[in-house]
Amino acid sequence: MTGPYLYAAIFMGFLLLAARSDATDLRIPNRLVLVMALAAPPVGWLLGLDFPVLSAVITGAATLAVTWAMFEMGWLGGGDAKLAAATALWIGPAGMTVFVIATALFGAILAVALLCLSRWELGRGAFGARWQARLTAEAISVPYALAMAPGGAVAMSALLPSLT
Repeated sequence: MTGPYLYAAIFMGFLLLAARSDATDLRIPNRLVLVMALAAPPVGWLLGLDFPVLSAVITGAATLAVTWAMFEMGWLGGGDAKLAAATALWIGPAGMTVFVIATALFGAILAVALLCLSRWELGRGAFGARWQARLTAEAISVPYALAMAPGGAVAMSALLPSLT
């Protein structure tokens, strides 16, 4: 019974590390995303879960194709695209709809918050130089890992009953 919860905790650990990195350094390390992506099947198997490798890989590849196109159009960062694909490997097709909807909602909240902070002088001064530059730029970019982490939590919590 602890297997699914440990699986969820490891998954959330990866997402929280990515969110922390995106918040502090404004980037998501490729190594972190690679380890996250490669860890999904062995962690699932070691914890005794019936890990659907083929459907997870197909979901991850499809997610990477869509998010990479979004990156090419300037709608999403490259690290965000790769993180979404790695997340898809962990939650598979069953969790993707919930993940996309929850991430979009958290992303909208984050974007509005950043827009408000960019217009508020005191808000801009509350952050370091990198954030100040980001908040005063003509176009504000959103560190989307900060939306993907809670989106992933919502998706995984929806999946937990099927994992137990």
